[in-house]
Amino acid sequence: MFNKKLIIASMTMACMFIMTSCGTKQHITPYVMMPEAINTINSVRLDELNLKHGTDYTIVNTVTADATIIYSTQRKGKQITISEENGEFKIVFKVDEENGRYYRADFDGIARFGFLTNDYEDTYTDVIAPHYMVRNLAIYRIINAAKVRGADGIIEPVISTNVEQRGRDIVLKTTVSAKLIKLKTDAK
Repeated sequence: MFNKKLIIASMTMACMFIMTSCGTKQHITPYVMMPEAINTINSVRLDELNLKHGTDYTIVNTVTADATIIYSTQRKGKQITISEENGEFKIVFKVDEENGRYYRADFDGIARFGFLTNDYEDTYTDVIAPHYMVRNLAIYRIINAAKVRGADGIIEPVISTNVEQRGRDIVLKTTVSAKLIKLKTDAK
């Protein structure tokens, strides 16, 4: 009799645990795909080339490109917006109330990023890292300037990022300048 009561009590407890675990609200964090365009260009220091200026390559031009990104928080830090100053793209992150982590909730436009050779790690629209985004947007723009001018690569890139505060917004501006080179081919 005692064993029968113990078995019934155990079964009742097990059913209660199963029923409560099945009945809890499942929280699903939405994932929003952000379109990204990514370019890469070779970048080396002059001493690594082992080439002679004039006979092996020519410097086409020196170019400069810049990018500006605005980082702002809303709703007492529960939402973060990172946007390109001219509206090229905007990414909205929201905090997940259950685990306290941010997730990408919305976007507008296309994020365009460029990387120097051996500088490409991953895309950065999944993390709240405006300094990576502004840097790689400026590099993307200098890569396009190199393509337009028919360059084979860039040498001696200089990358500078400045940060300022405008009211509650943080404004990051990166400027990239580099020499464009064109390799000479053997004409036979």
